[in-house]
Amino acid sequence: MAIERETVVERPVERETVVTGGSPFGAIGAIIAVILLVVLALWLFGGVFNGGESVSVDLPTVTVDP
Repeated sequence: MAIERETVVERPVERETVVTGGSPFGAIGAIIAVILLVVLALWLFGGVFNGGESVSVDLPTVTVDP
């Protein structure tokens, strides 16, 4: 007497997420913000990376009489 076995394979439901709408201005704004942050960091830390060289300017004292 042969015994038959049935195997049930459950597969997960395939889900597809579709994002619609939105505007491209968010991505453009993020890119501009990153560029501005890089420029700001280079400006702030530029003195550290150039060997500490700096320029000093002696300006005369200016007074204004009303």
